[in-house]
Amino acid sequence: MKRFTLAVLIVLYLGLGAFAADPCSKMPSASNMNKISLEDAMNLALEGNIELQEQRKNLGISQNDVKRANALRNPQFQSNLLMGPIARGNSSQVGITLPVEITKRGARKKAAQAELSYTQNKIKDYEFKLKLRVRTSYFNLLVEKSELRILLERKELLEELLEIAKKQPKDSPNYEIDILQADMKLKKQLVKINQSKADIRTAQYNFNKVLNLANNPTLYDAKEDSVFNKAFFTQLELPDYNELESVAFKNRYDIKMAEDKVEKAKRDITVAVRQRVPDLYVSGGYAFAHDGTSGAYVGAGLDIPALYLYNPEIKNAKLEYEKAQLEYNSIVNITKNVIHTNYDKFIMAQENVEHYRDILDESREILNLSKQRYQKGKTTLTNLIVVEHSHQELLNEFLDAMQVYYNSYIALLQEVGLDNFTIDVDL
Repeated sequence: MKRFTLAVLIVLYLGLGAFAADPCSKMPSASNMNKISLEDAMNLALEGNIELQEQRKNLGISQNDVKRANALRNPQFQSNLLMGPIARGNSSQVGITLPVEITKRGARKKAAQAELSYTQNKIKDYEFKLKLRVRTSYFNLLVEKSELRILLERKELLEELLEIAKKQPKDSPNYEIDILQADMKLKKQLVKINQSKADIRTAQYNFNKVLNLANNPTLYDAKEDSVFNKAFFTQLELPDYNELESVAFKNRYDIKMAEDKVEKAKRDITVAVRQRVPDLYVSGGYAFAHDGTSGAYVGAGLDIPALYLYNPEIKNAKLEYEKAQLEYNSIVNITKNVIHTNYDKFIMAQENVEHYRDILDESREILNLSKQRYQKGKTTLTNLIVVEHSHQELLNEFLDAMQVYYNSYIALLQEVGLDNFTIDVDL
């Protein structure tokens, strides 16, 4: 009995252990992390982003709306069966009445086609903005990885400083203080490194959240290790301002959407006005009398808008058209101003990055000279740490300048309506 009980307990323990380990097996880890380039990330999003797939459903809806607008009206089955003495001298009738719209169906179809064009451009606009969101989250991930790289480089430096401090003469007055100070700095740096690794994991999840791929267990990561490599910024080349403005008016989907809204509003005026046109009703069928006489009948009628002339609908359609024109003009004017502003921001940010590159080269040289002076006992560890801290601040400032640089580039892309300036554009 004891052996049986012991066996049952072992089975339960192993079973619970298996259930407990199962969720962890589904957690993303470094083993199933896939590093991808920015271009691959954007292609993945365009192919599998769930929100984009939802937006694309609107295209089918708009296509069906065009078919609905072009639909013919259904015929009506009518009968007129007489009963009693009245039927002796009059005929009963069974037939069909067909409503015929005059000049309305074509106008509705053209309005629906304008709405379809708006939907198509709206989906393209969503795809374009999704690319920019992917680009932004990709760059934010690189920034976090760059911060970790800075911290790791500083860790190596602090380790080196600790070793230098230990090699100083033990009878020097600041020997123990220097070792404690260097060791404390190193341990504090380890805490920052762990925090930076957590920030990287958060940025990775944010990047994958923007991709928003269904049923994908892979955790994607940026291919590059930092923003300090110039290779990532080789694409950041701009034409001059006039060319940018020309490209914007040609490629921006919100401008195309505004044009579609103007066209749709214009078509809606035609639809509203043509409601005043009378509709025709044509009927025909079989007629018969109770004495056995049979024959046929035909008829016609008009639905005359005499009591209601659709004036409110026509006035509202004209107001919507004026609103659409104002919206288009507003977008065009704002685009011109914003492109000019963002273009200037980008040029200045680009210059600042180059200045910081030169400053960092000089700062590294100062740091190396300060280390050599400390090794020779010509300066204190405190002075060396001050120089090292200044170099650390310059690295962080450079990273901030890179963020301003790249964010101004993304803002300019958004205003121009392109996801990359290196693609072939007919200027």
